[in-house]
Amino acid sequence: MTTRTEITELTNVEADLVTHIARGHDFPQIAREMGITVYAARLISRDLFERLGARNAAHAIGIVVGLGLIPADVATSSTTQTGGHDVR
Repeated sequence: MTTRTEITELTNVEADLVTHIARGHDFPQIAREMGITVYAARLISRDLFERLGARNAAHAIGIVVGLGLIPADVATSSTTQTGGHDVR
């Protein structure tokens, strides 16, 4: 098990990526939105999850929300953009 280092802030890229993940976006969608490759999105998330000591994306979101690094309403939003349609 990886031990989480003391995380006090995320880079802008990490915060953007984790916000997309919290909104339920997949890696191809995240890559398009961020202007990076799918490989880069996966690499950034893997490195961030490892740094957080997170087992998966849901765990990572819980950690960053718990630490106050992203607002809880980002992760609990009832509206997700999917293919241009609001899904509730």
